[in-house]
Amino acid sequence: MLFIKTEKQKDNLTKFCYDIAKIILAITVISPIAKPEAFHIYLFIGGFIVTMLFSILGFILDAREVKL
Repeated sequence: MLFIKTEKQKDNLTKFCYDIAKIILAITVISPIAKPEAFHIYLFIGGFIVTMLFSILGFILDAREVKL
């Protein structure tokens, strides 16, 4: 990736992806458990898919080495 220049930038971006995935999971998947009347299956499925996408992106970024 051209915009990631250092190992620290890659680590920070990876942490950011994992954190976003956790926040989306909490908002769309876990919060309806606490308030069942607010449960919508499309929001649940969409939130789970976006969570998985950010988790996979974080995993991919974590696995790559920075080419200087």
